[in-house]
Amino acid sequence: MLDKRRLHGHVSPPYSLGFVIALVFLGCFSFWMLIGCPAEVVVPGYILLVPDNASTLPIPYALNELPSSDETTLINLRNFKFMINHDPCNKTQPLLLILIHSAPSNAAKRHVIRETWGKQTPEVVILFFVGLTEEYQSRIIQEDNEYQDIIQGNFFDAYRNITYKHVMALKWATYYCSSAKYILKLDDDVFVHIPAVLDFLKHDLSPWGARRLILCELLSRKLVKRSWRSKWRVSPLEYPARYYPDYCLGWAILYSPDSVFLLYKEAQKEPYFWIDDVHITGTVARKVNLTHSPMHSLILTTKDMQELIKNPSAHKEYLFGPPNLAEEHIKALYRLSISNSV
Repeated sequence: MLDKRRLHGHVSPPYSLGFVIALVFLGCFSFWMLIGCPAEVVVPGYILLVPDNASTLPIPYALNELPSSDETTLINLRNFKFMINHDPCNKTQPLLLILIHSAPSNAAKRHVIRETWGKQTPEVVILFFVGLTEEYQSRIIQEDNEYQDIIQGNFFDAYRNITYKHVMALKWATYYCSSAKYILKLDDDVFVHIPAVLDFLKHDLSPWGARRLILCELLSRKLVKRSWRSKWRVSPLEYPARYYPDYCLGWAILYSPDSVFLLYKEAQKEPYFWIDDVHITGTVARKVNLTHSPMHSLILTTKDMQELIKNPSAHKEYLFGPPNLAEEHIKALYRLSISNSV
């Protein structure tokens, strides 16, 4: 400790101010290493684009970074192609691109989305992604002729092929909609409060976009299921580790375009694993050093949804309804969102 008498007598201390500051910093760092800083600051893993940095940050990606064979490759499929394809982003630069995973048989679910929250707007492009099907192929073609919003890959649409569908959606966004500021991956049984989402993107995030964003409902330390009775059983040969890495529940994931590209590029190199949300937002995201941001507070709980439907005058701010919704609940939430905006 410095001698108080010497300080009061204006005798120069034996240490420079810089040395003292460095000493204090070193002490704080050592304390943090031992027990953690008591006032820890949580920094988001993503970067928002604003006028000050929009021109200085690099572009999200360049297609020439991909190998020449990439366009006809989907993970381990070497003859991939889009059987049905569209290019709506050549006419617009959407703030939000919505990619909806759908089973070929789910025509009723797609119709409900089109008639409710999924009505097209200048700021939003919405597409449904399916695989090949023998039973429903003629209906898919007829449906697409009417709505022009289906993207179909040439792999068989099956439960254990969902990762192909996820990577196909990332592939499509990479090749055909690089102008989108945000990309939202959804299941086809979800309600999206579009006005609230657009307001969130413009004011809570940024209308210019973001970098390194993965916003989702996050799961941590999830045990790999080994029971033969489980629908989600994974053998040790398929996944040797006991726990999955942190990953997003796949029903609603908001990406920035550079995150889509990083995940897509790495997923093309990785061995196939059939649980897509674990694989893409867990294993692959960790390999490319992307950080998740949780959106739990933005999701309407089932209990809150039921209360809102019973009492339409009640107010609750949310972006997404709970997952696995019945069609009548999607319709009810849409009616409420319309009445509350009037």
